[in-house]
Amino acid sequence: MDLIARCAEAARANPGRVVFPDSLDERAILAAARLSREGWAKPVLLGNPFELRAFCLKKGLRLGAAPVIDPAVSPLLDRFVADYVERHPDSPPEKIRPQMTDPLWFGAALVRHGIASHCIAGNLSTTSAVLRAGLRVLGLAEGNKTVSSVMFMLPPGGEGGDGRVLGFGDCGVVPQPTVEQLSDIAIGAAENFRNVTGEAPRVAMLSFSSHGSARHPEAEAVRAAAELVRARRPDLAVDGELQFDAACVPSVAARKVPDSPLAGKANVFIFPSLAAGNIGYKIAQRMGGYGAIGPMIQGLKHPMHDLSRGCSMEDMVEVSLVAMKMAPPARSEAGVVH
Repeated sequence: MDLIARCAEAARANPGRVVFPDSLDERAILAAARLSREGWAKPVLLGNPFELRAFCLKKGLRLGAAPVIDPAVSPLLDRFVADYVERHPDSPPEKIRPQMTDPLWFGAALVRHGIASHCIAGNLSTTSAVLRAGLRVLGLAEGNKTVSSVMFMLPPGGEGGDGRVLGFGDCGVVPQPTVEQLSDIAIGAAENFRNVTGEAPRVAMLSFSSHGSARHPEAEAVRAAAELVRARRPDLAVDGELQFDAACVPSVAARKVPDSPLAGKANVFIFPSLAAGNIGYKIAQRMGGYGAIGPMIQGLKHPMHDLSRGCSMEDMVEVSLVAMKMAPPARSEAGVVH
């Protein structure tokens, strides 16, 4: 069974309430219908119901059974505004109220209050707008100071034989991570890889040098980040700095880094910069035939994920399924969907 099938099986056994803020979009409406029809999730669409119905009529779509919440008139709005102002006393209610009617902010608030389990956005909104709503409404996870991302790379030809699902981070958020940010990215990617795949993470902190083979401040920063990860999480298998081949080819590791605890069998790869990560995953995808799911956002207190604006309906479904495996909807979905 491949990764998406395992995620679908887990979702059917424990379907979460997934909210789509960018709902005035054919892809979102079809994704919500598919998730509901398959029993994978209980989707919620945010927006004006009259606009949504008119949009569906124009496009020849069925709106389906997913509830529609209009943030501007929802009875939950007062509760969300009061909670935000209580946590941010310098924010006047008259300023926050119109901001909270933004579907991104309202969707994040639904997750914060346990009314929804996951927020999936970005099919229409910019990444900066999605992350801003997540940071302001949800905040950072405890013990973490960095919002970043992890990609799940699916092997060509499936997971049989030598095919392995891999984790790549950070390919979508932090342009030039510091030592501390690299350690946050690595720890988050390792935990999310374990949650989604069920496998023990083996984390390689990548550079153009392996164990001091080249002397340069950038390689030394990666080495320092690996040491910080070991200090923070001694239970994790991590090594760095490593070149990619020394991290993933046992015979190369035996020659270049014979003392590496990974022994060339890394499954989570942490890139030293956003440029390296973005280029790396696209080479694996376009030339290596790997499927790419994500980037999945990590580091927020509650699950909120950002899609590419060029995503397909299938991408939206897969991100929703992986999101529920990353953070199963264990919290009580208290409250009423209005």
